[in-house]
Formats: sequence, C-alpha cells, structure tokens
Amino acid sequence: MLRWSTLVVAAAAIVTVSCNLNVENPNDPDKLRSLGQPSGLQALLGGGVRTWVETRENYYVMPLDAQADNYTASWNNAAMRFYSSVGSDCPIRCGWTNSSTAPEAAGGPTVEVLWYGYYNVLATANNVLIGIQDLHVCFDDDCSVDSTLTQRNKSIARMLQGMALAGIAMIYDQGFIVDETTDLSVPKNLPFHTRQEVRDAAIAKLDQAYTEAGVTTWSTPGGTDPSWFGLQRGRTYTNVQIRQLIRTMEAELIAMFPRNSAENTAADWAAVANYASQGISSGTPYQFEFYIDQTTRECGVACIKTWGNSVSTERVDTRVAAILTTNHQDPWPAPSGNPCPTISADKRVGDGRYGPAGNKNYNQVAIAPGDSASGTDYACAGVAIFPPARGSYHQSNLQHVRYHQLAYRGEDLPADDGTGQDPLYTPQMNDLLWAEGLIRSNTNLPLAATLINNSRIGRGSVGCATPGVGGCGFVPLTGAEGVPALIAALQYEQEIEFMGQGVTPFFNRRRSGYNAPAGGGRPAYVDGLITGTPRHMPVPAKELDILTRAVYTFGGPTLPDMSRSVDGGQRQETVADRFRVLQNARPGYLTRFLPAEMRF
Repeated sequence: MLRWSTLVVAAAAIVTVSCNLNVENPNDPDKLRSLGQPSGLQALLGGGVRTWVETRENYYVMPLDAQADNYTASWNNAAMRFYSSVGSDCPIRCGWTNSSTAPEAAGGPTVEVLWYGYYNVLATANNVLIGIQDLHVCFDDDCSVDSTLTQRNKSIARMLQGMALAGIAMIYDQGFIVDETTDLSVPKNLPFHTRQEVRDAAIAKLDQAYTEAGVTTWSTPGGTDPSWFGLQRGRTYTNVQIRQLIRTMEAELIAMFPRNSAENTAADWAAVANYASQGISSGTPYQFEFYIDQTTRECGVACIKTWGNSVSTERVDTRVAAILTTNHQDPWPAPSGNPCPTISADKRVGDGRYGPAGNKNYNQVAIAPGDSASGTDYACAGVAIFPPARGSYHQSNLQHVRYHQLAYRGEDLPADDGTGQDPLYTPQMNDLLWAEGLIRSNTNLPLAATLINNSRIGRGSVGCATPGVGGCGFVPLTGAEGVPALIAALQYEQEIEFMGQGVTPFFNRRRSGYNAPAGGGRPAYVDGLITGTPRHMPVPAKELDILTRAVYTFGGPTLPDMSRSVDGGQRQETVADRFRVLQNARPGYLTRFLPAEMRF
C-alpha cells in the first residue's frame, strides 16, 4: 500500500503528488530514514506551521479582501484589479479563472494557492504521524519512561491536520479528506467530499488534538531549539495555550464557514459560543503570533499585512472608511477625495495623524505627524495613490497602520524594518466569535455585550474619561439593546478586528446579509458581496485535469456564485460539456446568448 511516507513533503497537493510517483522512489531508503529520525520530523513540524502561515496570508489571495471591499488597490498584482474591479474586465465582477495555465494577471494562481498550500500542510502532518505511530519514532530519551515530547509533537501534527482541512472547508466547495491512514494505492479513486464533510473532519481532528494536548504538560520548542513560530524571536506556547488556540480555530471554522446569510442562520452558534468560551481570550488571554524575520519580511510570508499597512501600496476601502468615520464618503468623491483629518469617535481611528515628524515615507502620501488625537489603527493620507486612469472606484484616503511594523521598508515608520510579530489570532477576535455565538443562539446577551465591549471600549474608547460622551469613544453595551443593535455593534467591531487577518474579512462579509440596490455610484450588493462575486472556489483545474473530470468555476456574469451548473468535479467531461465550452469561447458568443438560451 502506498503510504504518506513515500510522498514528497513539499508536494503541491495530494492527488497531484500521488499521481506523479516518478517524482520520488517509493522505496527510497533516505526518505524512510528521514521519517525515522526525530530531528527530521521535528523540522517538518516547524515547516508545516510556516506553510500554514504563508498559505493563510498568501500573496495570491489578496484579491479576496478586495472583493469584500475591505482593503482596496487598483494594481493587478495577484489579479487584484481583475477580481475586485466593477465593470472593467467583466460587466460587474469577474468569476474565478479556473485554469492551470492562466497567468497571474488573469487570476489563475488565486484559485490554486490555498488548495496546494493547505494540502501541503496536511501532507507534512501526516508524515509526522506516520513517523510516530508506524515507525515508532521517539522524541524523548526513552519513551517507555517519558514520552512528553513525543506526545507534544503528535498533538501539534494532529492540530495541523485540522488546520489544513479547516482552510479547505472555508474556501472550496469540496475537497479530499485524507490522513496518515489513507490508502493512496490508486489515487484517482480518492473521492471528493462536500465542504460540510471536510468541515466536520476538521473539527474531529481539532477535537482529537485538543484531547491529545491535554495528556501531559509541555511547551513548544524555544531557546536553543528552533521555534516553530518564527526564527530568532518566535514565541513558545504551552499545551494549555495550544488547547485554547484549538478552541478558537474551531469557533472560527463554524462561524466563517457559511457562504451566505441563510447558511449563517443555520450555523451551530451554540457550538461557536462553547468553543470560543475556551479560546485564547478565556483563562489567561494571549495573542497567537508568528515572528517575521529578515528572511521572511516584505511579503516573504505575511503578504496580507505587508500590503495592507504599506502607505503607498494599499488602502482601506471607502465602504469601511465611511463606517469608521463621519466625514469619508463611499464611493470616493472624485476628484478631490475624502478629507483629512478624519472625524471619528473611535480612538482606533482618531484624527488620521500618525507617526513621528519628519517621516519621509508618510510625508510622500501626506499623512500628518501624530498628535494627542491620533488613532491606533488608522491614518489619513491626503494623496490618492492609484492611477487616475483606472478610475476612482479603488481610491481611498484611509490607511491601515495597525501592523505598520510589517509594512514594506520605505512605506513604514523610521524605527520599522519589516520584522516583528505577526498576530494571527488576537483575544479580540476570539471575544467577537464568542459574542456572536451567544447573540445568535440567544443565550446570554449581557455577556455578549461585555465581550464586544472588550474591543469597543477597551480599544475604541481608550483614554476617554466617560466613553460615549463628548465625541470620545462609545457608550458601553449592556445587552439590553436587543439583538439587532448588538449584531450591528458586533459587525462594526469585526470590520476593525478582522482587518489584516488573512481572508477572514471575505469569509465574514459573504455571510453578513447586507443587501443594497445599485445607486449613488455603487453597484448592487447581494448578501454582503457585489453581484457576480463568487462565494467560494472550485477544485483547481490542475487537479481536475489529472483526474479527467470536468473543470468548473463560479461567479461572474454567467455562472452561479456558489453552486455548480453541471456536476463538474464529480464526473468526467461529456461531449455536451465540451461543446458548450467551445461555443462559449467564441468571440462575442456569451454576449449574444443568455445561459438559459444555450440549448445544445
């Protein structure tokens, strides 16, 4: 039986690797010897963590936050302009370009990178577990006496399995469920599982990891041993903290899984509240971080925060700016733009001034030096940075600076150098998941209000003598406001606290239930997203080509945003499918016939 130990750890994806066995000799003694060595397997765990971070904040997925009108840019790096513009390459929004040969500018890699990244993490975790369970690798001096480190590494590998499957479940419509016990003798026979099944498998792995992490007391490597969470200054975490992290990730998975408001209503919000109540803001709160060093800075790993906090690269979308301030308009008022200073009661926004005087990086975009009224997360830039020829849709004067230490050099503060801790899960994120679980399950509204206040007052009203009085901060919530008011306050906090956290703003927006007709210079919104925006991704074309199954996609002017129009990915392409593809490719064909009229 072909086992995970015969596979290349850095393989792009399960089926791709399994179908290309000539990549590596299945009987390679060096490979088997590597999987039998504690040092090799421990290094794999560190690589798996880094790959997960690099996948979650990947360069190619930056368009998703722009599709959510969270961040904005008109550059076409990673096909950001292609996927987030309105009426440019497509009548409104373009769907996913699901092609293994499509270039970056046309959006091909965007569909692939999360698939291959997360399955890479899964392959790594499976290899480690094979080493422990099948090859009986011991990371301790004598496992018959003490197996603490072995139990630790087993727990982390199991957690990585759950993290990888969770990533697949939140963004793809289906996927593979495989672990260290899966028979890969005939990889083409691996079945696709629905996204719901992948989600449930992820929860099962995370639950198992939670149990395994509670068997004994340990800490992740640090000191003389390389940290798994970034070189040089990567943090160490106790088994208690890892268990808290697992619960936060489980709450996130259930909450961010829904593709629209109907699915959001049906989600198990009691489970979200239960998991989050044991998450990283419970007990002794902490922030889960990965250290970005000189080798990984400037979009080497954490591209989302690098781009989002670089003052000449990306901006906060005016949709969000109009929520956070009282004097910024959506859409952007061409040609003069939105004014500085900003006016906002939120102390995270402040007056838009930021940083020390004499900072040429901020001066070049007209961000005024900070003062006593400066915010903590945002700055106001007088210069609109995107080419006017590309229109005003992407322009904005509000800049995210919360994670300025991770910005590009030349677009940061004088003391920054692109290195620093990258917060991946914050206590505020967990509090908001917990609060939403309580509100939507109508369980404990006063506690939900307190949890929202942890960011609303603790960050948004910091320094106010009386929060909510005199234009300083917000009135504390009590829970008596009722569910609609609490949801509105929650969603406001989510806009701020989720910004920069991978593609969580996209997941959060697609389930928001916000609907608005076109008007005032803005296109129509349906369930949080502009019409035509796809709500999740198809299995990448490369996988489907290998499996000789029909390629399919979502979104754009002619395809559903989340449901396959044919059974692509579950059967081979038929002659009718192929004829339809060829006809649709004819110049002008799609503009002449509506999908309902294509009867062949």
